[in-house]
Amino acid sequence: MFKLVATMRRGLASGMPQAWARYASVEAARAGADELLREERVLRVMIVRNEIPQAFVEWSER
Repeated sequence: MFKLVATMRRGLASGMPQAWARYASVEAARAGADELLREERVLRVMIVRNEIPQAFVEWSER
């Protein structure tokens, strides 16, 4: 499982459903990151494994 961590210009990502979703594959997480990056306030998105501790997978940027 994967999840997204958004870096915002201002505000919080808590109102964006893609930031709350859990993704079964890294391809699905990339698609969610692309949707998040359409919002002008989102600077970049980190894809992480949904485990304790979280493990970095990759960055998605504009």
